[in-house]
Amino acid sequence: MVSPSNSASEREARLLRGAPFMVVELDGERRVTLWNEAAARMFALPADAAPGAEVERLLPAARDDFWAALVAGGGSGTATHARADGARVTCEWSCRVERDAAGNVVSAACYGQDISERATFDSKLRLESAMLRAIIENMNIIVWTMEPDGICTYHQGRGLQSAGMPQHALVGQNIRELYRQLDPEPLDRACAGELQNTATEVHGQSWENWMIPVRGEDGSIGLMVGLSLNVSEQREGERALREKLLQIEQQQQVIRELSTPIIEVWDRVLTVPIIGTIDRGRATELMDNLLQAVAKTRARFAILDLTGVEEVDTGTAGHLLALVRAVRLLGAESVITGIHPNIAQTIVTLGLETTTLTVRASLRDALGHCIAQMSGSRK
Repeated sequence: MVSPSNSASEREARLLRGAPFMVVELDGERRVTLWNEAAARMFALPADAAPGAEVERLLPAARDDFWAALVAGGGSGTATHARADGARVTCEWSCRVERDAAGNVVSAACYGQDISERATFDSKLRLESAMLRAIIENMNIIVWTMEPDGICTYHQGRGLQSAGMPQHALVGQNIRELYRQLDPEPLDRACAGELQNTATEVHGQSWENWMIPVRGEDGSIGLMVGLSLNVSEQREGERALREKLLQIEQQQQVIRELSTPIIEVWDRVLTVPIIGTIDRGRATELMDNLLQAVAKTRARFAILDLTGVEEVDTGTAGHLLALVRAVRLLGAESVITGIHPNIAQTIVTLGLETTTLTVRASLRDALGHCIAQMSGSRK
């Protein structure tokens, strides 16, 4: 005849073996005496293969003393274990301990559940929280949230210092009303589901703002997350750079004008001393300036002094010939002077047409030619 106590123990053992949660029973030496079906499925180890084995060998934990501490304390704990197939599982365990009259552990029933998904989620949540904290504490940025009705629910960041505001300054206040002087369209579009990026000038600072709509489970926009980055130093740097570039451009214009001055050396006689290389840009500017000067002074002659030019290529020679032809169209004559021997050789080698050019050896000779021509025409 089976006693009621033995019958109850057998029923309890059957219930534990078929329980939906993991059950691992241990003796006083922490050897497995019961390994239920849920544990067998979770750790890919048959129930009949576990009894008699040390639990530390079957389910090693990151902490070597995890099982000893769990059994000794009879409480609860969390550990990550490696399955037989190499996969890692995070479990939450609670332990019920039976002791003898001397206080020694006789048996321990450990109940576990798989919390791997929750542990992964918690880990991700902690990481994202740490990232957000790093951003708001170290960057000159304000992180804020707003409900569709305009109420601010979060307002933090190092950028609040530059705006002269304490942390959480706008929480509970209506952002739409506080900043009614700003264009409300970006807020409206963000609350309608569109990502927005704007630039504003408030609190004496320049801000670049991102407004990110967040949808709820039903798909509606329940929150708008805002990031406001203080870009005052960047804007000031951009303004300073633009001013510097403008100054450089003005200086370059002055240098260009000084490098090719147009001098009226005699009545209706202009001289252009050319120094250095003549590229397309400089040739165009020289032609514009010279033609305007010829028209303004009604000049009869334009002396192109090449004393400062030691070498020419096809492009430079072409620019000079184009300049001579343009001056002739205004009724003036071009006189070229100061040609170096190597330039003369280059022009001949290139086979350029020079029969229409008036050439003199020096600026003095060129000026004499111009005066003589004008004196003869008066007679």
